Amino acid sequence: MTAAAARVREARMEDAGTLAVLATQLGYPSSPGEIAARLQRIASEKDHVVLVAEGENGKPCGFADVASAIALQSGPRAELVGLVIEEAARGRGIGRLLVAEAEQWAAAHGFAKLCVRCNVVRTRTHRFYEGLGFECSKTQKYFLKPLAAARQSRAT
Repeated sequence: MTAAAARVREARMEDAGTLAVLATQLGYPSSPGEIAARLQRIASEKDHVVLVAEGENGKPCGFADVASAIALQSGPRAELVGLVIEEAARGRGIGRLLVAEAEQWAAAHGFAKLCVRCNVVRTRTHRFYEGLGFECSKTQKYFLKPLAAARQSRAT
């Protein structure tokens, strides 16, 4: 599968199983049910999209998750919050295709910037983004605190 043979479209509910496998490959173990619930929630947000690269068989082989973000101190931006290509299809231009589509989506929604965060251990991915014109603007730590009260209502 190459980028020339891929087609990019928005994710659909029937993609949930394949997207769960891809999310797990990215390091975020997810069930099809969890992904379906997240897709349903994303569908209700106007400035959030999951773009899927599909092969000739119509099956997703990668996805880009793009959302709007606004911070008081830095203003609005689009953020590539997730990008993964199935292991067997990596290195064939599909990631580049999805990032290009994410850039087009962001520009069409009025965003002047697209940002992405990447784990410090993913040095190959850093080179990928730099090759697409992204510049590292800072290094940071990411802190996470699970909130017991919210676990029940927003588990997905």
